[in-house]
Amino acid sequence: MAGVGAVSLATPLVSDRIFDKWFGVPEIFWVAPLLLVSAALVATLWVMLKRMPFAGDRFDWLSFAVSSAVFALAYLGLAYSFYPYVVPERLTIYESAAAPESLRIILVGACFVIPTIIAYSVLAYVIFRGKATELRYD
Repeated sequence: MAGVGAVSLATPLVSDRIFDKWFGVPEIFWVAPLLLVSAALVATLWVMLKRMPFAGDRFDWLSFAVSSAVFALAYLGLAYSFYPYVVPERLTIYESAAAPESLRIILVGACFVIPTIIAYSVLAYVIFRGKATELRYD
């Protein structure tokens, strides 16, 4: 969460365009819900982690879901901040359609790699869920 916070604090300082996109009116009304929902999720996660483990391991999966949602919102915020640029202040999404083949290859690769990473993370969680026990030195 410290990394997400650091990136969130640094992002509006990257350029005047991004700063205006975050703090200008009416643009702030697009960013504010992301920040408020993220803060609420971080607070929820903090409370959940203090109260874990839950009786019968109920709702233990929820901490994984909440932390995943925080990171998804962080990426959504970055996407909003940099849109329409794919290379900050240099190349827009629209210009990249006519860009070299390498950018299209990266896009196609990302379309396969990102869902694979998400699926692997969920699979790893499902496989190892509930298998960790209290550490003992008997």
